[in-house]
Amino acid sequence: MKRYLCDGIVKGATHQRNGLPCQDSKKIVEISDDIVIIAVADGHGSEKCPRSDRGSTIAVNTFCEVMKNYLQSYGSDENGLSNLITFLNREGDMRFAQDICEEWQARVKQSYYKNKEEGMLDDDGNIKWSSVFSLYGTTLLGMLITNTFVFSFQIGDGDINLVTKDGVFALVEPEKFLGTETHSLSKPDAWRKAVASIRRRDGEDEESCMYMLSTDGFANSYTSDVEFQKTCSDYFGMIREHGAETVQANLKKWLTETSELGCGDDITVVMAYFEGEQ
Repeated sequence: MKRYLCDGIVKGATHQRNGLPCQDSKKIVEISDDIVIIAVADGHGSEKCPRSDRGSTIAVNTFCEVMKNYLQSYGSDENGLSNLITFLNREGDMRFAQDICEEWQARVKQSYYKNKEEGMLDDDGNIKWSSVFSLYGTTLLGMLITNTFVFSFQIGDGDINLVTKDGVFALVEPEKFLGTETHSLSKPDAWRKAVASIRRRDGEDEESCMYMLSTDGFANSYTSDVEFQKTCSDYFGMIREHGAETVQANLKKWLTETSELGCGDDITVVMAYFEGEQ
């Protein structure tokens, strides 16, 4: 099945009015025609997290780099992917999550050393790393899509969905919070809050499908889950009917309108569309 990618990131209407930076980040790494790595992240943007825009950039870079290392270690041939799916199925929300968190923290430390901030030392002059990590607070959503399986990974809010002609299906079920609370990659035990899933593509019929990652500003701009899922299906339908290039050309404009008419937050959407029989 041929793969098409569409992606867009827009600064939220509220951030535009207040002169704040976009807190979202995204990254796509196409390994081959059969393998792609996708990550999106949403910096918290609160007063306690003044560097969360950098934190989200570090997060997507971390996910893609760690996953690339796993692919290189296991190999991207049929046997390597078979061993990798076994590992991720067993350890995706533990060992892999720990590797993500440790690498993110290491990269945050490098960033902090380049630009230190007052108030981060304890009475003995030691850096309070938990406070430093909070400066960079962010969520993280990531996917590894291969021709035989899909691995989904999430810490914090946002959505990872499979979209087909039959509807919209969540690939992971993160813990839901009221208000603006969410799990954060900045917490010392963030890996414990990770959720992950494997979906096999072996024997998948040849009908078109789409994998979709989005930060919470997208879903929060709709009045209900029904409206959100309808929009996901609409994007799927537009790619099928008009092609990925047309959707890509208009995506930023559409997402800007969604933010303006919705919650006013930053919005990031990445779609991996697989063309099958219509």
